[in-house]
Amino acid sequence: MTPSGEGSGALRRLEDAAVQELQRHWEDGWNSGDIETIMAPFSADVAFSSPGISRMTGDATKTTIEGSDALRVYIEGSLRQTAAIRYRLHATYVGTDSVVLVYACGLPDGPQMEGADLMRVGPDGSVVEWRCHY
Repeated sequence: MTPSGEGSGALRRLEDAAVQELQRHWEDGWNSGDIETIMAPFSADVAFSSPGISRMTGDATKTTIEGSDALRVYIEGSLRQTAAIRYRLHATYVGTDSVVLVYACGLPDGPQMEGADLMRVGPDGSVVEWRCHY
């Protein structure tokens, strides 16, 4: 029996093209401050959670944002407050329906913060869940 339980020993995972597209949207979007590129992969009902939400909103109990419209508003605010921050992908890990992007971010001449974002992809290829860790 193969690890995936399928014939030729091939592991079941997201297709490379989908993974590369998520990487491009994530890194290019954030580094160029392009809200359309950042938002392109997300489904209308995406759920986003991050330790930064409570800091950005000023509400210590708020850790999740529901829906692409609310996420867009949050990201637009983030881009205004952190325009000079740059992101650099270090690694990508691919699962059956998710991707983990490992990165560093910070000001170009400043200290870098490490992080990892998990993005779960729905059946239609759009991101339905985004979890930020740092």
